[in-house]
Amino acid sequence: MALTWEPRWEPYLVNYAGIRIWTCRDKITGMIACPICINAAVECLNREKGLTGSRYSEGENTYFFSERDLILHIRAHYRRPWKRARAKVRLLGEEESGE
Repeated sequence: MALTWEPRWEPYLVNYAGIRIWTCRDKITGMIACPICINAAVECLNREKGLTGSRYSEGENTYFFSERDLILHIRAHYRRPWKRARAKVRLLGEEESGE
């Protein structure tokens, strides 16, 4: 039994609910990678430049078996910074009311 997985990426066009995104898919398992988490532009789309200043480190990659799940995950990338900013505002508001 193998303890590691070495993906063999191929470029893959996700076309779900009118959304089209180029990303990477493993040739063997068919798993679809999040293009943001793995920096697909460099990893499998043969582009010299990818995401710069990404807050995602190596090892935080996310893979999916369905296109729908990938799209939901990408939407979550958009929502996360907003939630963090909102939580900071809420904390500041609580401090002001406690004075």
